[in-house]
Amino acid sequence: MTSSNHPGTVPGTVKDPSSWGPRGMARRQAILATARRLFLDKGFEKTTLSDIIAEAGGSRATLYEHFGDKEGLFRAIMEEDNAMILSGLAPAQADEHVTPEAALTAFALHLVKALLNEETTGTVRILIAEGDRVPDIAEAFFRIGPENAIGRLADYLQRLSDKGALRIEDPATAAQAFLGMVTGNLVIRRLILPQSAPAIPDLDRYVRQAVRLFLNGARAPEATAN
Repeated sequence: MTSSNHPGTVPGTVKDPSSWGPRGMARRQAILATARRLFLDKGFEKTTLSDIIAEAGGSRATLYEHFGDKEGLFRAIMEEDNAMILSGLAPAQADEHVTPEAALTAFALHLVKALLNEETTGTVRILIAEGDRVPDIAEAFFRIGPENAIGRLADYLQRLSDKGALRIEDPATAAQAFLGMVTGNLVIRRLILPQSAPAIPDLDRYVRQAVRLFLNGARAPEATAN
């Protein structure tokens, strides 16, 4: 459907961000940062596109071209968060010489630090507060975030299992269990007690212990034999 306010502009028809030049990307980031803050301060439902444009600048047509609509804005925020989180697994996927313990430790540390930062927890708080009013966005969050992370980690675990480095019958279940081990208590505590984020040394010890517990249950017999 074409917007009645802007003939020829179709909310939901979004240009690929890679097609935008530096100025376009700077504008995109300014809109996203403003939207993220307003969604958290005012709530998703109460924030209007006019609110975002008034603070970020630009036009409604530009916003449509970048994001489609307000829901598209929130999806773009979630996609950025997820891309940043999954970037922590990229080195292990690219370098087969990285040991499972080193790879999982690096990814888990990157993951929990990302999940505990204010922007990411802010996104989760919005979903908790308004998920029942915007179920499509809440469902998209799980597809873009947790389900995507589980899938990418499961692919990595499957590769390790195929090589005989680990013994894993169900990589997807193993990936879900691992992510739960390293994030569950930390994220819940951060959401309920925002000022109680653990110190980095404590976080490092927590993650390393979780990785050892996971690998001791999954390591192939020949890898533990003396």
